[in-house]
Amino acid sequence: MKNVEVGMFRLPGLTMQVPLSEELLLEMTVWAKENHCGTSMNENGTLWSFRNAAQREWFILRWIDHIPKEKVDEDV
Repeated sequence: MKNVEVGMFRLPGLTMQVPLSEELLLEMTVWAKENHCGTSMNENGTLWSFRNAAQREWFILRWIDHIPKEKVDEDV
């Protein structure tokens, strides 16, 4: 997971290297709409956009335990 800037207005965003499962993406999207907190910007849920940094942090706090972890090479 990495904080990024999204679009021409450079809105706070979030990228994930691992695509989300359809079930998790649906659950996250429904929660985001109900709470007016973020929008998935692609079909696999690896890019999200938020109106402000506080919304991004709220989203992370809510979903951190559900977001798949990226694999790290241990040979480095």
